[in-house]
Amino acid sequence: MRIKYRAEEKPFMIRIISLLTALVVLQACQTSPQRSADKPKNVPYGEVISQRYQIAASNITYAETNLQRIYYWPAQVKTQSVLVFTHGGCWLNAYDYTHARGLFTALAKQGVATFAIEYRRTGDAGGGWPGTLTDIQQALPAVKQWLDEKALGDVPVYLAGHSAGGHLALLAAQSVTFPVEKVIGLAAITDPATYAKGANSCQTATPQFFNGMPDKLVEAYAAATPDVASIEAPVILLQGNADAIVPVTQSQLAGSKVIISEGAGHFDWLHSQTPAYQLLLDQLLEGAE
Repeated sequence: MRIKYRAEEKPFMIRIISLLTALVVLQACQTSPQRSADKPKNVPYGEVISQRYQIAASNITYAETNLQRIYYWPAQVKTQSVLVFTHGGCWLNAYDYTHARGLFTALAKQGVATFAIEYRRTGDAGGGWPGTLTDIQQALPAVKQWLDEKALGDVPVYLAGHSAGGHLALLAAQSVTFPVEKVIGLAAITDPATYAKGANSCQTATPQFFNGMPDKLVEAYAAATPDVASIEAPVILLQGNADAIVPVTQSQLAGSKVIISEGAGHFDWLHSQTPAYQLLLDQLLEGAE
């Protein structure tokens, strides 16, 4: 049966139909996957630490102090890869591993088991150069033992670090004694002598870490400069070109492969909704089944 509308009802029904159509379109937009162009870039530190996270499933000490500890986030689905991560924070003891828990939680959901190394930093007894690096070097054999105990020895292992942690991860990779798939620096500081001459708050923390400026401690800064030729695994540097803390010039490390994330700031690598995070995830899952 055909329904006939009076003339005065037609505009009203047209408006109703238009409204319903608009609601359907709006709902479709809300439920569709977020496009890369819509994802946040150059996120502030506050957004990184406000991400939802899970606490570590377990932890162990690898040396004498409570700061020398490794925290473990197991994969929540089939383990595709293992990440051994050194957090950043300008080498300062004001920043610990907890600011990156949102990252570790997100990676666990994608099949990446993460071991986060905590270590003594500037301001801690025994921290600074070279004690801080010694901590990372001591932690790696403990990670290897833990990998074997958890039957993860056949899963690809990646060493990575962010900012000052990237610097430490690159240095520690020069002496790692177990097979590593890749070494990944996220906004890594690769030239500490140049970095120490800068004016931002992280750059001015560099002489504190070394206990002096480069012109006074030439040998120390040289020893603290990563050498890709001494690293057996491929070295990948992921860098944002909007990073105001570690400039893009720090990604100019001979022998490394550099991938630039357009518009990414310093903390994008730690935020699971950014295109930069997706670049990291792609590296960690490359070749996964």
